[in-house]
Amino acid sequence: MMLYAYVLWFAALHSLACGPDGDAMHRLLLGMLPFTIGAVFALRITHPLPEVHSILRWLGVPLLLLMPFCLRSLWDVIAVVHLESVGLCTEVPPPVWQQFWSLLQLATLLLLGYRLLMAWRDAKNDGS
Repeated sequence: MMLYAYVLWFAALHSLACGPDGDAMHRLLLGMLPFTIGAVFALRITHPLPEVHSILRWLGVPLLLLMPFCLRSLWDVIAVVHLESVGLCTEVPPPVWQQFWSLLQLATLLLLGYRLLMAWRDAKNDGS
């Protein structure tokens, strides 16, 4: 559920306008990172349980299909913060956390995508 919440919110981020709280969604996604990374590593724990691992493997397909939308949201942030050198939802220079936001999100997306693809490779090697 954690991975679905993270990916769905991230995929929808590019279509959300800045609300009254400004960059609240960006801060929320940043706060979800430790839990998301923990959930990614927890996927490996299910490997000895073939039935559970098979279910989770199939549940990962929609997450992989949403990755291009996440990358679009990521590009929008990179364009604003790094190319235009303004903060999210403001016209002032970005704070430090916004400068690292895209790098941390990209690393998490790559880790998630890698782990989901490896779940399929593991199943192929096990003959499942």
